Amino acid sequence: MHRQKEITTITEVHLSLRLFSLYNPVNQDLEMEAINFTGSSYEYYSYVYDDVLISMCEVDNYKMITGVCYATIFCLSILGNGFLVCALTCYEGLNGATNLFMFCLALFDLLFTLTLPFWCVELLHHWVFGDVACKIMTGAYFVGIYGSLILLTAMTLDHFVVVVFRSYWLTRSQRLKFSKVACIGAWIISLIACRRDLTAANINTYSCESTSMYDEKAVYYAQLILLFVVPFAIIAFCYTKILLTLMSMSTRQKCRTVILVLCIVIAFFIFWGPYHIIIVLMSIYDFDPCEHYQLHVAYIICRILAFSHCCMNPALYILIGKYRNLYRGPTDLSDSWVHLYTNEGA
Repeated sequence: MHRQKEITTITEVHLSLRLFSLYNPVNQDLEMEAINFTGSSYEYYSYVYDDVLISMCEVDNYKMITGVCYATIFCLSILGNGFLVCALTCYEGLNGATNLFMFCLALFDLLFTLTLPFWCVELLHHWVFGDVACKIMTGAYFVGIYGSLILLTAMTLDHFVVVVFRSYWLTRSQRLKFSKVACIGAWIISLIACRRDLTAANINTYSCESTSMYDEKAVYYAQLILLFVVPFAIIAFCYTKILLTLMSMSTRQKCRTVILVLCIVIAFFIFWGPYHIIIVLMSIYDFDPCEHYQLHVAYIICRILAFSHCCMNPALYILIGKYRNLYRGPTDLSDSWVHLYTNEGA
């Protein structure tokens, strides 16, 4: 009996780890715990793994820790983005470009956040919500991710035009019109982009996961390019130009603004970079069981870090003082960001 328990433990570690795409936040954890109790499998692992190999690595249960992290992210994101939505609608209004961008970004983050309790239940127990809920939560999960990254990139382009080209030819109404088009476009593109994942989502035994017949590597690398490489390249380029422009200006806000610009670029990479790097490593290299397990633990940590990105935007805008006049009456602060970069704010 003790021998069978040891073999079962190492089997959990050695089970094939499929490519860790953005698809399902928990099915990889469940896959690590899948156990085949058939006689042939038992004999195979009894033959391959001896006591020396079993003692090489230690298998711990990270489900509870991951569940607590999901719950914490859920609470912080609901509070932060909820406050952001309330502040923008009740105090500031949506008649400015930046305000409208932030409002839609908060909605995308909230949509993503609302799926976390479902993944948490699946992680700690199994999927109990039915096939329809599986598709809905999968769609909401992807719309939240796609939409927030599209809007973050659109906001970067807006700031780039305003700061680098000084926006003298771009009126307030034109910026607002661009932000409306960008927000509507983000919803449309996100809904279209998640269609394949939504239709492929089904209940597979105990989990909600994809049953798509597409090449998983091809799908993942497409996601990697479109959801990380391209946005990061655009954001890095635009904020580098913004930074160079600010360095050539003389304004009392320059020091704080330079630090803020660097933080935006660095934070984007810190939250999403490790997640994609660990996935690339898992898809390229072959590892022994212990190394596979260690990478799986690293993947869990990086995934939690990536998910916590939905809490970053409210904190960032609070830190730069966007709500410093929140209780002084309804004012339009939509261009406060722009004023940091132009002579109007000097």
